[in-house]
Parts: sequence; structure tokens; C-alpha cells
Amino acid sequence: MCDRQAEQLSRTSQKLQEKTSENEADIKNLKETIFELEDQVEQHRAIKLHNNQLISDLESKAMKLEEQKQDTERQLKALTKQMKEDTEEWRRFQADLQTAVVVANDIKCEAQQELRVVKRKLQEEEEKSARLQKELDEVKGSTRLVVSHLPRPKLDLSEEVESLESDTTSRWQGVCLSRASPTPPESAATVKSLIKSFDLGCSGSTGQNIPVHKVPRSPLSGIPVRTAPAAAVSPMQRHSVYNNTKPASKGIARHADLSDLPLADLLKGRNEELKPDHYLRKSPSLESLSKPPMAFSSRMLSSTPSCFKPQSKLSVERKDPLAALAREYGGSKRNALLKWCQKKTEGYQNIDITNFSSSWSDGLAFCALLHTYLPAHIPYQELNSQDKKRNLLLAFQAAESVGIKPSLELSEMMYTDRPDWQSVMQYVAQIYKYFET
Repeated sequence: MCDRQAEQLSRTSQKLQEKTSENEADIKNLKETIFELEDQVEQHRAIKLHNNQLISDLESKAMKLEEQKQDTERQLKALTKQMKEDTEEWRRFQADLQTAVVVANDIKCEAQQELRVVKRKLQEEEEKSARLQKELDEVKGSTRLVVSHLPRPKLDLSEEVESLESDTTSRWQGVCLSRASPTPPESAATVKSLIKSFDLGCSGSTGQNIPVHKVPRSPLSGIPVRTAPAAAVSPMQRHSVYNNTKPASKGIARHADLSDLPLADLLKGRNEELKPDHYLRKSPSLESLSKPPMAFSSRMLSSTPSCFKPQSKLSVERKDPLAALAREYGGSKRNALLKWCQKKTEGYQNIDITNFSSSWSDGLAFCALLHTYLPAHIPYQELNSQDKKRNLLLAFQAAESVGIKPSLELSEMMYTDRPDWQSVMQYVAQIYKYFET
């Protein structure tokens, strides 16, 4: 019994030892596994930290990219707005340019039409000059024929004519320009009547006094003429009345106005007086010898073609004063008016005029512009750009005090930073037209 128990105990002890060795082996394996797992945990922690760092870096980069995106969007909006403004400005420039081209074409057409009229008038005047030259040659021939039959006076005829030339010319030069009405038809004389009067003068008595009649008669033909005002009487007629009060005892050279006839110009051959520019300088008495009286007044009206030249430009400037301003500053009317405003407001504080919209929204530009003309109406030194209502009211009231009606609405100007540029430009143009034209 004891041996059996001892064997059983020894077997049990061996089994326990085997189990113990197995357990120790398991424990050793488990410890190794724990070490491996701890290493893996450390590795995972390191990887996690690295990943967290990467995530934070990526988040910061994402935030930066978001900010860049917002900046890019703002720049895109600003560029889009600028592009729209540039496009609108370009359209306005094209419209102004088209208007300028239309005005230039109108001026060109009007100038061409006036040039044709002037050429036609010049041709008519040249024809008239040739006709008058021909008549003058005929009168010269008749005069030479008459003079050749006259007896030789004591005083040489050429000297007598030269002495009387300056007196006669100075008398009719001022009278013919201020002549109120043409010579009556009955006072006109022909070459035949002139020759007849010379013949009568040669055969008449030289020692008789010629009385002054109440009804004056022409010294050429003896036909009664109407009494005319001093400005309408020709120099020959006035000198005839003057000489008729003196005795005619010194020979035919002083007989009844024959010495004062404007034959001096004929004898001396003043051909330059027949030019179209100098028709008014000719003697009306000479014209009455060869033309009807009404021809003189018509020639006075047609002898100054230059008076029609400046009408086109003057009429255009009166209708549109901005056209003259555009020619002065160059470019379109809008840009010229803008440059004029910049020049007028130069030196004023807080004024920067670059357009006809936002530059005028606070009212200071209106006040500065009107202050240059109406300093007593606008206390510019007391104004502030923040007080838009006061600035606009002062400007509108100052302009209205001189008769410029306000074309802008105060309510619209108060609640916008970019008013309608066309309305502002129209109002500024009214100020320019009132004070500068």
C-alpha cells in the first residue's frame, strides 16, 4: 500500500513538474508576446502622433487655401467691376466720338456749302467787274472825246483834277457807306447827257452868277431831283449846290460843278477800284452815269461776301457751347467738360474730380465749382464732406439764385454714392453755359 501510494505520488509529482514546466514555457511565451505587443503599441502611438501632425499641417494648409480662395474671389469681383466700368466708359467714349464725328461732318458740309456760295458770289463779282471794266473803258473813250473838244483853260486840266481829287474823294467816301436810300430814278444820267452838259457848259456864259433854286437840278442833265438827306446826297450833288452860290467868272474849269465831277478817277485810270472788295469805294455819281440807281445799293449788299463766313461756327457754338470746349481741350465733350471742372477747382481741398458720378456725390465739387463764381453764396471753408445734405443744398440754392434750375434730385444724391453720371454732367453743363458763354 505504501509503495503504491509512493508511486502514485511520484507520478503525480512528475505530472505537476511537467505542468509547471509547461506553464513556465507558456508564461515565457506570453511575456515575449507582451513585449511584442508593447512594441507594436509604441509604434502605433508614434504613427498616430505623426498622423496627427500631418492632419494639423493639412488643416493649416486648407485654411490658407481658403483664405487665398476668398482673396481671389474678391480680386475677381473687383476686376469684373472694373471691366464693367471700362466697358461702360468705352461705350460712352464711342458715343461721344460718334457725336463728334457727326458734328464735324455737319460743320464740313456747311463749310462746303458756304464755299460753293462764296465761289458763286466770287464768279458773279468777277463777271460784274469785267462788265464794269468794259463800261469804264467806254466812259473813258467818251470822256476823251469830250475833253478833246473842250477849250484849253488857263489852269491845266490835269492839275485842276489832281487838286480837286482829294477833296471830292474824301467827301463821297464817308457818304456812300452811310447812304440811307439810293438816288431817285430821275437823277440818273447817261453818257449822252454828260456830253450834252459839256457842250452846254462850253457854249454858256462864263460871267454870270448862277442862282440857287429851291428845287435843285442835276449838274449833268438839268433834270430836277428830289431833296435827299445829307447822308443820301452824293458828293457831286453837294458840291454842285456849294459851287452854284459862287460866281462862275474864272472860265470853264470852275463852271457849275464840272471840275468836281469824279472824272479824276477816270482820267488817272484807277482800275484797282473795280475789284469786288472795293466796290463801296467808288463814287455813286460815277455809277449813276452807266447803271440804274438800284444797282448801287445791290452792289453794296453783295460786295462783302466775307460777312457770311463766320456764321456757321458761331451758330454751332451758340447751339452747343460744349463743342467749342471740346475743340479747346481736345477729345470728347464729356472729357473736355471734365478737364474744365478739374481746372476750375484746382487748389480746393478734398476735391478730386475723376468722373461725373462718385466725385460729385458729397456735394463738395458742386460747391467748389460754384464758389469760383459765387464766393458770397458758399462758405467753402466751413463745409465738410460728411455733411452731404448741407453741401448739396448750398450748391443748388446758389445755382438757383442766378437762374440755373436744379436738374438733380436731392433725395437721389443723398442716398447713393454713385449718382447718374448723365444727370450730373447735364447739371454741370448748365453751370458752364451760364457762366462761360
